[in-house]
Amino acid sequence: MKILLLSAYDALSHRYWREGLVEQFPAIDWTVLTLPARYFRYRVRSNPLTWIAEKQAILQANYDVVVATSMVDIATLRGLVPSLATTPLWLYCHENQFAYPAGVQKDNAATNDLEAKMVFLYACLAADHISFNSNWNRDSALAGLKDLLHRFPEKLDASLLNSIATKSDVVPVPLNALTKSVEIRSQNLATKRVSAPSSLPLRLLWNHRWEFDKGPDNLLALVNALQASGLSCELNIVGQQFRQTPEAFTAIEAVLNQSSTLQKGEWGYVESVSDYQRLLQQCDIVISTALHDFQGIAVLEAVQAGCVPLLPRKIVYPEIFADQYLYAVDESSLPSTTANNICHLINQWQQQGLPSVPDVKQFEWHKQREFYQKRIQSLYKHS
Repeated sequence: MKILLLSAYDALSHRYWREGLVEQFPAIDWTVLTLPARYFRYRVRSNPLTWIAEKQAILQANYDVVVATSMVDIATLRGLVPSLATTPLWLYCHENQFAYPAGVQKDNAATNDLEAKMVFLYACLAADHISFNSNWNRDSALAGLKDLLHRFPEKLDASLLNSIATKSDVVPVPLNALTKSVEIRSQNLATKRVSAPSSLPLRLLWNHRWEFDKGPDNLLALVNALQASGLSCELNIVGQQFRQTPEAFTAIEAVLNQSSTLQKGEWGYVESVSDYQRLLQQCDIVISTALHDFQGIAVLEAVQAGCVPLLPRKIVYPEIFADQYLYAVDESSLPSTTANNICHLINQWQQQGLPSVPDVKQFEWHKQREFYQKRIQSLYKHS
């Protein structure tokens, strides 16, 4: 079987998914085309032009199935390469622009993303099957598409979207399994953490992209709340950084450098995979302050390594984790109110002992591989 795999905005989570997919099915003859994750609005609309200019011969080869991420303008690409128009298409959606929070940097501004939304709409209509990585992603995308149609000056019947819902399902991005030695160490550490309250400082982890949508202002409010509480803990703030970093991180680092109770742990991007996994194992609690997460791979990896999650009671997290791991989010007030809610739980866990680490093995490849195999086979039968 020959499959063309297209990732037009190859961010870390997209790369993690496509590399795992290729690795899990070595018998498939894969051809992979990717583009860097930069200049979002330009990239999402121009990727067919870039690939036609640079990879035309590859695109015109014969394939049994095409797998494309939702950042690919696949409807245009199929029009430019007629052979692709008749090849079964599986669209995989890591995210959607309808649920993207307002106020992000202008390259991704929610007020200027009609092009991206239209690319997504046409891709969904063109696809033979669509998979989303979470229920929240799928539901918010379908609701957003319906709202988009209602806002058009020329009204279109929402039944146009019925086919999209019918051919959609939820298939998460699978986690790579821990090696046996790493798994044993993580289990041992997790057992020690929950066995009894500890006088040692808690090791907190925030491991997300350093961008607006991951809530750096909320993180700053949390750091200030922890400082005011006098709680002794170590903060490890790591993740991918880009050309422009939100100002909140400068303020956070200043607080950590001056604090007598908060220790500054790892800071910035951890290049080494082994060093990063070691950090995950050593931390007690993984925290998200995100304004949006469609699956939360970084959090799931940390939980897989033995961290207890502390997450907002919104977006994707209520469908994955029990309520004891979720903090209340006050959308109508300043970030300090939500920060105090997080701080209260951290203090409670320090005094009473951590909750048990939830089991996320259902997200690992050994549990998800059959779903992927069935989907690929069903498309191959129609080629």
